[in-house]
Amino acid sequence: MNKEFIKRLTLAHGWIGLVFSGLLFIIFFAGSIALFRQELYLWSMQPHAPVTNGSEITAEQALESAIANRDVDTKEHITIIFPSDTFYYYKAFVDIKDREGTDQEHYDLLFIDPITGEVISEGFKFNLGEFIYRLHYNLNIPNGKYVLGFVTLFFLFAIISGIFIHARKLISNFFQYRGDKHKRSQLLDMHNVVGVISIPFTLMYAISGLIFNLVIIYQIAVALTIYGGDQRALLQDAGVQFIEPEWQDKPTERVNIDGLIAKVTQEYQGVAPRMLTIHNFGDESSVIRLRSEDTSELTTDYDSTYSLVDESVVSKSDIENPNSITIGTGVLRKLHYADYASLSLRIVYFILGLAVCGLIVTGNLLWIQKREKQRNHSTRTLAVARYMTMVSSVGIIFATSIAFLCERLMPLNLANRTDVLGQVFWIALAISAFIYILPSIQSHYKKAISATLLLSAGIIFTTLLTSMWLFGDTLIGWITNGNYIVLGVDIGLFISALLLAFVGVVIFKKSATVVEESPKELNNVSI
Repeated sequence: MNKEFIKRLTLAHGWIGLVFSGLLFIIFFAGSIALFRQELYLWSMQPHAPVTNGSEITAEQALESAIANRDVDTKEHITIIFPSDTFYYYKAFVDIKDREGTDQEHYDLLFIDPITGEVISEGFKFNLGEFIYRLHYNLNIPNGKYVLGFVTLFFLFAIISGIFIHARKLISNFFQYRGDKHKRSQLLDMHNVVGVISIPFTLMYAISGLIFNLVIIYQIAVALTIYGGDQRALLQDAGVQFIEPEWQDKPTERVNIDGLIAKVTQEYQGVAPRMLTIHNFGDESSVIRLRSEDTSELTTDYDSTYSLVDESVVSKSDIENPNSITIGTGVLRKLHYADYASLSLRIVYFILGLAVCGLIVTGNLLWIQKREKQRNHSTRTLAVARYMTMVSSVGIIFATSIAFLCERLMPLNLANRTDVLGQVFWIALAISAFIYILPSIQSHYKKAISATLLLSAGIIFTTLLTSMWLFGDTLIGWITNGNYIVLGVDIGLFISALLLAFVGVVIFKKSATVVEESPKELNNVSI
């Protein structure tokens, strides 16, 4: 490869990284936290839930609790997700007959105590984990997943271009880190080392993210050109099975669900179903769909449907009856979310995800510092780059810390509790965006970054203290009962706050010893 090609590739790499750095930071930062979204759900919920002891109820009993005193739409379906190591409760979605004259959902979301069988919560009251997860894959905006899909496409180009740029010295300079006083050398070495180490991780995320977010466009195109717009026919030819039993209007007795689950679990060598879905409940046409999620391997999940009248097999998709579409996307999903092994793997993913966030920020700083040394650099462009970097990195961190505190302080009976959490997040981000645009902040942007990180650390510490003050007895009860998930999240928050405080102090000390840009020059810049 000639020098001119590498020069142009480096230029493209830098500009693409700068333009899409904000969204990429959000993707990896929110995605790293969302790896623990089930734990975050428990962290939000358990302080408001009683501690119970005893034997766990069965799926049949959970079903009875879910439909009790509800106007169930039996022509639709009921879904129950079983308790797991990361989520303590039964989670049920029950379709309800049309609620005319209201804007309520057509289903009830229930959380059922696995010991007492009592419904302890209804609706989307605890949304912190889900909000961060949606921020990761669609920015919590309509059609956001398509936007992020195209961002991921450019991210893939940035990875490949980075490999070409450093190909000749990929091995020889792998562990090179220059600890001298040249800040650009330190940033460059940090950027390169993290980039090389994370290549398998970032490539996997770029490819799987592209498939998840943009495959629907390819699917629609094929359906329009080859199947005459019949997307259902396309999916059927791909092996996707639709469970739509025809209603017979003949009430009938059903088989024992617990017995069927035990039978299926034995058939699949002890892998119990993760969730069940019942269609046409109570009718002669009723069927039950049982789906597993074996976290010990990548490809051993099953998805089987049985008649609830005689246990006959309606459809079956497993390792012996493979559906290439579902198995393939299932493998990619497990790789993407690190849910095919133990907690330690998710911790590794979390660390790598935050490392990529550092990769993104150092890339921006390198671009800014390189332009600052050029005689004909654009002051306005540099100001915009600094501003965008601040809002999309420390601004997001600040807004997220506010969201955690908000989750702890909001009363359980607050109307539209879920919406309030999202509104608080976006307001906090908007406030930081407004503050960062002020000329006085622009002229001392390093100190502003330091102050934001220290403030975020203080907010997280406040969240932990508030949690102990408001719910200390309940949380101690959960720990005594052997449930350590909330404690684990609190420990993770404590370590994160210490890390933010440490980085904030380091940046503040460095900003005090380095001569900042001329305030007069920056004051003349408007973004």
